[in-house]
Amino acid sequence: MNTHRRNFVVSSIAAAAAAATLPLHAQQTVPADQKGTGEVVRKRGRQDLDLVFAFVGAGHGNLVKVKELVAQDAKLVFAAWDWGGGDWETALGGAAHTGHREIATYLLSKGARIDAFCAAMLGQHEVLTTILAANPSVATAKGPHGFTLLYHAAISGEVAIAEAIKPLLTAGARDRNQALSAAARDGRLAMTTWLLKNGVTDPNVPDAFNKTPLATALAKGFGDIADELRRYGGREN
Repeated sequence: MNTHRRNFVVSSIAAAAAAATLPLHAQQTVPADQKGTGEVVRKRGRQDLDLVFAFVGAGHGNLVKVKELVAQDAKLVFAAWDWGGGDWETALGGAAHTGHREIATYLLSKGARIDAFCAAMLGQHEVLTTILAANPSVATAKGPHGFTLLYHAAISGEVAIAEAIKPLLTAGARDRNQALSAAARDGRLAMTTWLLKNGVTDPNVPDAFNKTPLATALAKGFGDIADELRRYGGREN
């Protein structure tokens, strides 16, 4: 290695080592020719993790708390919490997989970024089919906690959305079994029937609370769904 090249390498390593000791905001300084609003954003501190945790939790069913925290920090609508193993979830994601439409709609009105899972839960057929046309792999992607796109569609009860997803799923996919729990929980009779006729391999796969779809339907008072599940071999436990 010639002297000039060696001096260059040594200088580069020294510069990198020095940068590593700087505070985060100093390492992220925007180049002079790229300065603008981005520079201000990069120098802001991180969001309060306690607030993020509380906000994502509230997204699962507490609209009053969601509104209270948005008033405190409007940027929380973009925040995500890592539950471990890369299981990232926003408040919108929480509202989507629990079927809290009012919370989801409120968050969207405050600038939250809609995704395929939320669109499916809200029954937004046109939005979802556009996303699937652009990227078919979304059909088999997993949302927070491993809930599938078909699971979110089952919450909406929109069979047309399930039909749009079906050709993109593999035969015997566990998506149908998981989605059946959502349909039973939310009283979606047409969706329950569609799932039972379109690939559910076992109507007794328990949900996260170890309850079968029939047990859930009975607990919710959905007698018509309970009858339908029994016709396909559904059991309470």
